[in-house]
Amino acid sequence: MLGSVNEPSNWRDLVVALDDRHLDALASAAAATIESLRGSPDAPRSAVPPTTLRDLVRAVAVCPDDGSDLTTVLAEFATTVWRHGVVPSDVACVAHLHPPTLVPAVATELAIAATNQSMDSWDQAPAATELELHLMGWLADLIGFGPSASGVMTSGGTASNLLGVTLARSAAAAQSGVDVAQSGLPAEAAGWRILTSDQAHFSIQRAAAQLGLGRDAVVAIASSPSGSLDVAALDETIERLTRDGARVIALVATAGTTDLGAIDPLGEVAARARRLGCWFHVDAAVAGAFLLSDTLGGRLTGIEFADSVTIDFHKLWWQPFNASALVVRDASQFDLLRVPSDYLDRGDELEGVVNLVGRSLDTSRRFDAAKVVVTLRTLGRRALAEMLEHLVDLAAHAASAIDNEPTLSLLATPTAMMCVFDAPDASADDLREVQQRLLARGEMVLGRTRIKGRAALKFTFMNPLATAADVERLVRVVVDELGAVRAS
Repeated sequence: MLGSVNEPSNWRDLVVALDDRHLDALASAAAATIESLRGSPDAPRSAVPPTTLRDLVRAVAVCPDDGSDLTTVLAEFATTVWRHGVVPSDVACVAHLHPPTLVPAVATELAIAATNQSMDSWDQAPAATELELHLMGWLADLIGFGPSASGVMTSGGTASNLLGVTLARSAAAAQSGVDVAQSGLPAEAAGWRILTSDQAHFSIQRAAAQLGLGRDAVVAIASSPSGSLDVAALDETIERLTRDGARVIALVATAGTTDLGAIDPLGEVAARARRLGCWFHVDAAVAGAFLLSDTLGGRLTGIEFADSVTIDFHKLWWQPFNASALVVRDASQFDLLRVPSDYLDRGDELEGVVNLVGRSLDTSRRFDAAKVVVTLRTLGRRALAEMLEHLVDLAAHAASAIDNEPTLSLLATPTAMMCVFDAPDASADDLREVQQRLLARGEMVLGRTRIKGRAALKFTFMNPLATAADVERLVRVVVDELGAVRAS
């Protein structure tokens, strides 16, 4: 095991190198790190109160003058950090799209960090660049795009949506003969509009704000009771905006809303985008994984007509954070972003060289494509599809259990792995107290949201090891806690 870092003779043992000596040291350190995880709570989280946890963590000396043995530091993390973190693999961790991770991906994380490939330029990551491009090609085929499609890895759905909306804005400007990246927004941009559902992720509004269009440029279209975009409302909005002289530069559809897992009618939205001659982006951060399943994939019919698609691997592909992708129908559209640089992306590279910095809003990036490909090759499509289908079945089972509880009321029939409900005789404060009391005791990480202005609780099933019996127990825990809240 590594010694104290305050002796220069030990520096050579702290640098990761790919020879036998250093790899053996890395293996020893990895084994000690795994041991430090054994103290994680046997619950969704520990019951330590927020203020106590803050004091516990702040007692850690972040950077002392003299370092400590790695085993000492890891032992400290075991009792201070890992013991008091959230445990996504616990079946009662059901609040968010926060998955347990898969062994092939976690193991590959070590190699990603050890080899430290920087994905901005080919000369820093030659094989890594080619593997990312290979993964993007496979993903484009899965979506149904043609041979001109490709993409790039990003840090998450927000980053992928920002990149997609950036391309939409640049393409709209180019149609007007303006290089918006060079010259900035033309005066006419004040009338540009982006249409999306009122259930769309907030990152669309954030993207519009960051791009200088403003959040007011995003027009929210009413959704149906199921949570998907209402096409009649979309048509009415397009007619009104056209009459008022506005220009729709993008339609953004959602494939898997955060609360209900709803999928917009992609084919119908695509038809409107073609008629308007505008960009069609699909935020499939959640339901994009459904493309792996013969049973669920048909729900995404129409995604093949998109100009760009967001896919999050760190949701229903069970990858460690961060891992997302933005895939475009025509890879040449990335040229709208490219800014040549003398030291990195010169334009005079060897034949076949692609510098991915020209596609990305980031410069340096991790080689996250590696863990995705290792996972896909290890598990295969059928196993991943079966895991997805199991989660959808769990949500349906939860809905049935909730229907059988007179104190609870289902707010929407589940279409994905989310199940949203309330208690008709309970107040919003009652539901808040249920969620917060279970969290404080470390008994359940339960979701809480609002559906059409109505306070609600939410199960989001992300753990493929959870069973129907687990689901029934979770429902019973909520019912019992609600009873305790009312009694108090």
